[in-house]
Amino acid sequence: MLKLVELFTLGLLQFCIVRQGEVRIIERRGKFLRVATPGVSMLLTLWGYGEIIGRFQISEVRRDADGAIRLVPRLGVEAIPTRMQVDDYPKESVITRDNATVFIDAVVYYRIVDAERAVYQVQDYVGALQKLVQSALRDEAGKYELDELLTSRDKINTSLRVSLDEATDPWGIKVDRVELKDIDLAEFGRILAEQRAAETKRRTEITEAEGQKRAAILRAEGSRESAILAAEGQKQAAILAAQAAKEAEILAAEARATATLKLREAEAEGFRSLQAVFDGSERAASLLRIMELQQAVAVSERMSQGAATKIYLPAEISTLFGMIGNKLAD
Repeated sequence: MLKLVELFTLGLLQFCIVRQGEVRIIERRGKFLRVATPGVSMLLTLWGYGEIIGRFQISEVRRDADGAIRLVPRLGVEAIPTRMQVDDYPKESVITRDNATVFIDAVVYYRIVDAERAVYQVQDYVGALQKLVQSALRDEAGKYELDELLTSRDKINTSLRVSLDEATDPWGIKVDRVELKDIDLAEFGRILAEQRAAETKRRTEITEAEGQKRAAILRAEGSRESAILAAEGQKQAAILAAQAAKEAEILAAEARATATLKLREAEAEGFRSLQAVFDGSERAASLLRIMELQQAVAVSERMSQGAATKIYLPAEISTLFGMIGNKLAD
């Protein structure tokens, strides 16, 4: 349909279709006229002397088959993208504040917010942005020492985004995000790895030495506590043995005393019984003789069991015999 209209107007009018996410610059006699937004735009061409679509040089970031990233110039570009652009730039050599050389590559997320300024304020805004990223990256990374650089990625990303956004604002470009993709330490990486290995080994040796020291202290304390407990046990055992021996002697003495007391009570009871039954009769005399015989037999048994040649009779026996003799005489 659009082609028929162009045919009927004999080239006086032309139509262009702009895709979503893109814009095109309309010029008249080499001068900016307007920005064609997504949709169908009509151009009053006047047989080549009126409105035309501008063509510009805009490079493209490409990655080769071997993984290398390079910038490829493109001429005669008509469509200006307005969606988010992601460019991965090659590694750049950066010198840190402590004179360490590292290689850093960055990824930049940006979008075109003003297509007119993007194509007229700077030639090839993609190439210009790459150079700007290289310069800003060297400036920002040069503020840090090597150790700080490895631990301050978020801070560097934020600083780069702010500085790049301010620098590209006159170009109509909005930088939304910057990421440090990789930090290659090269020779310093090997040196740093050796230093970390040595530090790790040193800490390991210190830890092992501390462990051995602590183990020796614990063993010594254990031996000391064991000796103390053994001595305490022996002391308690001796005390208990002494107490048991003492109590045994006390009980034995009490038993002997009780036996002696019972014997004396029995003898006294016997004396009282003899006195009660003694009446001077023939029966009483016979009983007395029987008791004398029993006492003699008991004395002879004791003499046969021992080597003693002397016999000591209880005083009560002699007293008893004397009392009985006196009684018989009367």
